[in-house]
Amino acid sequence: MIYIEGGTKSQRQLAKDLYYFCSQALSIKKPVDIDLRIQDVDHAEAWTDHEGEGKFYIDIEKYLTTSQFITAFCHEMVHVIQHLRDKPISEKEAYQLETGLAEQFKLQNI
Repeated sequence: MIYIEGGTKSQRQLAKDLYYFCSQALSIKKPVDIDLRIQDVDHAEAWTDHEGEGKFYIDIEKYLTTSQFITAFCHEMVHVIQHLRDKPISEKEAYQLETGLAEQFKLQNI
């Protein structure tokens, strides 16, 4: 489940669509709760924090373009799957997967 705070109505809808897309594309089978805040983010476009037990916090910069927002969300969802699979957090892997996920999402939804 995703809970969204902040952002515009279109950003909130985009985030919901991205959450369901990424959950399927990344084969997330465990229960996941994400608290997403779309707001000013210091020193980054986005970040993820894992509380444990399938609970995550994601912040995404509210001033990103739609394309940047999609890419940032996909990047953070890679980190979610890394946590769920008890894999080391890898920025390299997240950067490698974000573009393909973002492009696939855009082809299906935009």
